Amino acid sequence: MSNSSHFLVSALFITCNTVHAVNPISDDDNVIFERNWKAFEKHHVGGVINKDIDRFAALYSDSVKWSPPNWNGNKILGKEDLKAAAQSYMENFDDISFEPGGAIIGEDGAYFAGSIFSDVRKTSNSPNRLRIHGVWSGKHIESGAPFHLKFFIIQEFNDDGKVITLNEWFDPSSIGDQIDAFLSEQADTN
Repeated sequence: MSNSSHFLVSALFITCNTVHAVNPISDDDNVIFERNWKAFEKHHVGGVINKDIDRFAALYSDSVKWSPPNWNGNKILGKEDLKAAAQSYMENFDDISFEPGGAIIGEDGAYFAGSIFSDVRKTSNSPNRLRIHGVWSGKHIESGAPFHLKFFIIQEFNDDGKVITLNEWFDPSSIGDQIDAFLSEQADTN
């Protein structure tokens, strides 16, 4: 191996070890991270699937700040708005399921926390700010139309395990598009 190759390997090794030395991940961090993503599955997912608004709402602090998936002028909403949106899904859809990960190309997993890179050069090893990816599926009660919805959110948990901020990115209108396509297909076959 040439001297330049040794230098590059050494530099890479030092850089990688420096990142972990500056932002070490403790066993406690891993426990908190697992607690948080399992709380999402138990309450958010479990509440929607079981149509249990109290179970759903138990995940969120009373003062949660919610940025909904649809553009609303960037108005931050609260817990009652979040509950109303979840209740609407529960009332209008059956056979709801959530596939963690589901639509990530080239990645395994669905739950991620911490960051090493940032355009503003801020890094974090916090287990309390989760990025969650997945696919929701179900059936529209009125039409019988199946739907699938790619889902991405960022949730920030407090020390008590309650979500204090929720940012969502998905396209709720795509469900309506899927219902329309299903109804059009049904009309063509009749």
